[in-house]
Amino acid sequence: MQEKRKYIQVVMDRLASVMDIPDELHSRLLQTAKLVRQPKMSVIEFEGDDSDGYLWYLVQGVAVSVKYDQYTDQEQALLLWKKGDIIFQPESFFEIKELQESIHLWDDSVLLGISYSKLHHLLKDYPDFNSLLLRVYSLRLRRMAMHNIALRYPAVDRVAYLLRSYPGVHSKVKQELLAHYLHIDRRTFNTCLKELR
Repeated sequence: MQEKRKYIQVVMDRLASVMDIPDELHSRLLQTAKLVRQPKMSVIEFEGDDSDGYLWYLVQGVAVSVKYDQYTDQEQALLLWKKGDIIFQPESFFEIKELQESIHLWDDSVLLGISYSKLHHLLKDYPDFNSLLLRVYSLRLRRMAMHNIALRYPAVDRVAYLLRSYPGVHSKVKQELLAHYLHIDRRTFNTCLKELR
């Protein structure tokens, strides 16, 4: 419980930098949030699942949103998440429909999670947080657009972009996963990584 309290305080401090936070919210988050530890290569949400999704705060680790591509018959890594990121599937939450993506953990991870049903109840009591969720949604769209633009760059520029955006990720995550995320092969990734060091 002490560890959970510490991580929730970190979240509260981050939120306080962008909006006014009611004092009673801390105890409410202690009641509604769950602390989860998962080993690397775990999947915490599955695309197409119609059960309750979660808003996740990544305390530690690296995660990736993944979507199945029916044309290539493969899973496509959409967006990488790092420590301090909020992982949220807005379409599933706002439109109350099945999960649109799977969430894979590419490193040993610690997360705080609030189920969408509990989040809906929380928003009834704290309606100002709707603007925060919309901001998270817009940041997600912006990051997705930037990633898609970066995929048009030459391979070495893609790797440089990854290293700037996610410092140290190459030492935590398997190179073949990062290469797949950047739509290049592992050998090219390795060559680019050596060139950039």
